[in-house]
Amino acid sequence: MFGLNWSQTLEPRVFYVKTAYRYQSDLPNFDSGTNDYNFASVFTENTFSGQDRISDSHTLTLGATSRFINPNTGAEGARFGLAQRYRLSDQNVQLTPTTKALESGNSDILAGASLYLTPRLAVDTLVDYSDQYNRMERKSIGARYNPSGYRVINTAYRYQRDSSEVVDMSWQWPLNDLWRDFGIDRQQGQGLGGGRLYSIGRFNYSLLEKRLVESMVGLEYDGGCWVSRVALQRTQLTLTTSTTSLMIQLEFNDFSRLGFGNPNAARDNISRYQNLRESFKFTPSPFAQYD
Repeated sequence: MFGLNWSQTLEPRVFYVKTAYRYQSDLPNFDSGTNDYNFASVFTENTFSGQDRISDSHTLTLGATSRFINPNTGAEGARFGLAQRYRLSDQNVQLTPTTKALESGNSDILAGASLYLTPRLAVDTLVDYSDQYNRMERKSIGARYNPSGYRVINTAYRYQRDSSEVVDMSWQWPLNDLWRDFGIDRQQGQGLGGGRLYSIGRFNYSLLEKRLVESMVGLEYDGGCWVSRVALQRTQLTLTTSTTSLMIQLEFNDFSRLGFGNPNAARDNISRYQNLRESFKFTPSPFAQYD
């Protein structure tokens, strides 16, 4: 394929869970919520996030992953995944006493793929198909351009039936590139050199409501021994109300950080964002590292 003898893997997985029922409605719920249904949560013991609710689960999950490995570099060129959960009995523990118990039966079928078109450009897709109603419940497709450190552009389209349809875009990019001052990547958490200005931002637009749901724009400046950051963030709370916050930060290398606002606003809004003075930790693919 494409002139290379790719190595293809087939990685099946069977995941069985049996958790006894315990009455928990008289216990307070501070941080538990329902996990989103995706490739990570379908292979977990507890239906809920947090520690305040433990689900009585009796489930069997079947899945498989196939990867294509470049024989010359060992890099992953593509990944395809498929999974479905079968609930063997009703689940009685719920977040509230009035919530209807989850019934036994098949879950939706999850199918996804990650394609690494080039070392710099990747595409991720996910499909949630209901075999009970014979229709697509959710789908998403996203692309990521990441040519080097501190340069990333993310775009995504996400659709959920009768709920949401959004277009999402986020980025981190040095503005010095405009006058061809590209700098030198000084390894993780060291930036591209002092005297550089970076643009950061995110726009999450609802196609159903025809307006921005979340937005953030800001600038970062690397002064060498210090880093400054300013960003304006807006979040739509209801159809008629929204909240706007300003973040200003000043960091002195290996000494202290001053300012106000959410210190993790950029990391929370921009996938693969790199702090100019911290080690870079990328977000794993939803089809990898299930455990």
